[in-house]
Amino acid sequence: MKSELTKRMTIEENYHRDREKLKQLSEEIAQLKAVNSSYLTLQDEHHMLQDKYKESELALEELGTQLSMSKLQVSDLMEEQHIAKRTSDGQWAKDKEAKTCRACDVDFTVTRRRHHCRNCGEIFCNLCSDNKMPLPSAAKPVRVCDECNVKLLEKQTVVTS
Repeated sequence: MKSELTKRMTIEENYHRDREKLKQLSEEIAQLKAVNSSYLTLQDEHHMLQDKYKESELALEELGTQLSMSKLQVSDLMEEQHIAKRTSDGQWAKDKEAKTCRACDVDFTVTRRRHHCRNCGEIFCNLCSDNKMPLPSAAKPVRVCDECNVKLLEKQTVVTS
């Protein structure tokens, strides 16, 4: 009888221990299911955010391209307006009023002659206006000052790029 009682007590202890372990495992399974559900939800959110990011990136690229084109158009319009104003105002600098080169401030003499920039109309010495560039108003390349030469070259490289 004692051995039966001991066996029975051992079986009951094992049964309670197993039930407790089963309860713990059931709780862990429930937690894992909750974590898995949360993971799946987060994964869906992640994919949605990735798609939204890609769309935003494409939209930003398009806006950047449009902005660059708009800046070029504004620059061209400003330059055209500047040229139109100069030609309509007749801002061709008068030889008698120019005593020095507009760029380097060297005095004009009998040997150091005055030269008009065909783009801006100002008067320069030979060294500051020894560039030739094609202009819409002239059939052949004409004399331009160093500053106008740089601007016109920049405009040409932007247009050809």
